Amino acid sequence: MVSIPVPIYNQLIEGYWFGPQMYCIELFPSVYHEKAFILYNFLVVYMLPLLTICICYSAMVYQMGRPSVEPVDNSYQVQLLAERSELMRTKVSRMVAVIVLLFTICWGPIQLYILLQAFSPTFKRDYYTYKVKIWAHCMSYTNSSINPIVYAFMGANFRKAFNKVFPFLFKQRVASVGVAAPNANTEMHFVSSGT
Repeated sequence: MVSIPVPIYNQLIEGYWFGPQMYCIELFPSVYHEKAFILYNFLVVYMLPLLTICICYSAMVYQMGRPSVEPVDNSYQVQLLAERSELMRTKVSRMVAVIVLLFTICWGPIQLYILLQAFSPTFKRDYYTYKVKIWAHCMSYTNSSINPIVYAFMGANFRKAFNKVFPFLFKQRVASVGVAAPNANTEMHFVSSGT
């Protein structure tokens, strides 16, 4: 629903570049429509997702900070559980901060570029700004490829789940450990046999 304006303002036109080509470009009825669309796109594609992930992740970290069971006394086990819970909350908070920061950094350049192009009267359209635009687009695509890596390296539960889903990727490593184990435990085997 949010993307309905995109097909409305995009049209196929014929052009020529090393032969006749068909291009999909944005055609607006007026400059006002173009600026309104760019502002709308900035709010919906960048600010709304950024605000949403900040609110959702903040709520998640807040819920992790609340104790699930009220402690009856200050026993060692309760204290240990509280420390483990705090450690887990710190790890998740760090991962959340990295994800939000990466989204901001990766999507920010293209959004800033498009805003400057539309609203800055001194914006120059030349080869160098085109190169910046290509780089900024690549940064936005990079966000999608970086997130799984962040989850994998920063989340132990993610790594465990990944191992369960793709156990064949780790069979070789387990097999090689199994081969080395008998040699490593020869002394223990000798001691346990009673000789």
